[in-house]
Amino acid sequence: MENEQKKIAAYIYDLEPAEGNAQQEIPLTLLVKRILETATYHAENWGVGYSTLIKENRAWVLARLAIEMSSYPGIYDKYKIETWIESYNKHFSARNFCFSSPDGKLYGYARSIWSVIDIQNRTSVDITTFRHIENNVGEKDCPIAPQSKIKPVNDENPIIYPIRYSDIDINRHINSVKYIEHILDMFSMDMYDKNFIRRFEINYISEARYGDKLSFYREQLAENIYTSEIRNSSGETICRGRIEFSERN
Repeated sequence: MENEQKKIAAYIYDLEPAEGNAQQEIPLTLLVKRILETATYHAENWGVGYSTLIKENRAWVLARLAIEMSSYPGIYDKYKIETWIESYNKHFSARNFCFSSPDGKLYGYARSIWSVIDIQNRTSVDITTFRHIENNVGEKDCPIAPQSKIKPVNDENPIIYPIRYSDIDINRHINSVKYIEHILDMFSMDMYDKNFIRRFEINYISEARYGDKLSFYREQLAENIYTSEIRNSSGETICRGRIEFSERN
């Protein structure tokens, strides 16, 4: 892995056969895991990564994510992820990503919004107090649309899913990637054989914990465009997503 301590950091990965999906490409869920990794590696470089914040019972939390892809790396392909901070304020930090091959083939981009919370009382931490953040804002362009506001979903036939042990992360709530995994499972194999995910968005609203039951809702807005919503057993919205498919060539 390549790791450079600068405003725009680059990391190179390989897609192994065991990591590929049924279409022999990188799964969106694995791409999101790599997004989380590269963000962590970059933050560690200037002293605000997990290893530093956890000592003060603090942690970065992903609030919103939008990914837009023209294609995906395949089996044995090397792929590069670049990441940089676009902006920040007291409550949120905007971090972008670019996905490409080492020789310059562009796969796509992602935009993300993060906050920092005190993991004991679940309150927000002032990001502007972090050292060095002002000097680590990158200037690379991210030409995809920002995250959109996703409306509540209308669906009278939700899928009910009980939260299981493997869904839980180090903060003892559902891992952010698991939400995406369950949303993608709402579509058939045939949908993915005929189409690829051109754009995916997710807005994290609340936390879900072990022992609860989640309801998964889906609504079709237009051809190949869907929204989804996950609610807990009390009817509270946990997150909302938006998926836009494009036909494979």
